Amino acid sequence: MKYTKENKPRLTLTERAKQHQLLHPNDTNTPREGRGVHWSKMTDKDKKLEQFHKTHIWTYIDANMNKGWVQVATNDLEEEE
Repeated sequence: MKYTKENKPRLTLTERAKQHQLLHPNDTNTPREGRGVHWSKMTDKDKKLEQFHKTHIWTYIDANMNKGWVQVATNDLEEEE
């Protein structure tokens, strides 16, 4: 039956809350922790990006105030190969 304003039963707030609780019996109304984005395992692309951020900095590259990635001088030549 589709309710309209004329034939919709009026409920008090306590009655409405009880009806809602019947529809959601497992709801304990406790906040969950750790909710949010769940990231997958690190892929090779993620590892390469992390390594790139360790060896490069974002800085000004010319007199016109343009910015870009610049490689930081490192002593380890083996890591870059």
